Amino acid sequence: MKKSLLALAALTAFAGVASAQSSVTLFGIVDLAARSVKNGNAGSIKSVSPNGQVSSRLGVRGVEDLGGGLRAGFWLEGDLSADDGQAAGQSWQRRSTVSLIGSFGEVRLGRDYNPVFNTFVSHDPFAYVGVASTGNLRSRFYATPVGNAGLAARNNNSISYFLPAMGGLYGQVMIAAPEGARGNKYTGFRLGYAAGPLNFSGAYGKADQTGGMVDDATSLIFGGSFNAGFATFHASYEQADYSTTKRKLATVAAVIPTGTGAFKAQYAKASGATLIGLGYVQGLSKRTSVYTNFGRIANKGNNVYTASPSGPAGMRAGQTSTGYDVGIRHDF
Repeated sequence: MKKSLLALAALTAFAGVASAQSSVTLFGIVDLAARSVKNGNAGSIKSVSPNGQVSSRLGVRGVEDLGGGLRAGFWLEGDLSADDGQAAGQSWQRRSTVSLIGSFGEVRLGRDYNPVFNTFVSHDPFAYVGVASTGNLRSRFYATPVGNAGLAARNNNSISYFLPAMGGLYGQVMIAAPEGARGNKYTGFRLGYAAGPLNFSGAYGKADQTGGMVDDATSLIFGGSFNAGFATFHASYEQADYSTTKRKLATVAAVIPTGTGAFKAQYAKASGATLIGLGYVQGLSKRTSVYTNFGRIANKGNNVYTASPSGPAGMRAGQTSTGYDVGIRHDF
């Protein structure tokens, strides 16, 4: 934690010096919610969570103009547990990249979001976190026996290429180097089109297996959204295959604006569970908002999906998990 703060202080200290040739920005989100989660027979737990609407974070990013239409950029972003003031996990575990940007597109290296996750999260109105999010299904969607978290969201040692602006067409290709360790190799791509009220895309990812399994794990997803004016509708379908196991996740959602606020609703069906998510967010300014969410997961068979990882342990398979929260978000 001290090393992270020292590094951050050093970067911000040089921000003024660098501003003559480039821009360097300190940014972040502080999001805290009062939360209650009930997991079947295991009872309920009340807590303060740092990820009610989005994940709390702290980062530094910058761009330098190299001339001739070429730019260089960097992005360092880490998780922030605002409820106890700690920085969880790796110092810059959310993203740590350097890139070259030009008329050819963008070449980006480092730890970054993979194509499948970029497609999925663009159609989750609850931003993959909180009691109403499909992240509560998808986080276990890639748990054992998949054994490869690289399929789920981010990949280390990656090289990505992003298409330039091409009349609504966008895309990403990613390769993550294994560096001699089985389970770290990843290849994936994403292709989409956005024009007017429509936005749709598809993505595919393939990762080495771990845990002694010899089969590769693959993930395929399609998603789309339509802005009808009075509401924006989202839908996605994802399938993961590994060894002899196959898991599926289908979602539909709607966001209904109400002036400076918005109602959100979502339904998701995974292999062995269904989720209903409801929420409302009210903007107080351009950077501050308050919100409330409700989520209910009904498990089937031997499944134990929960509305929050911070809920009580020990829920029996096939039971129901419910959660609600009320929180504040501030961006800077």
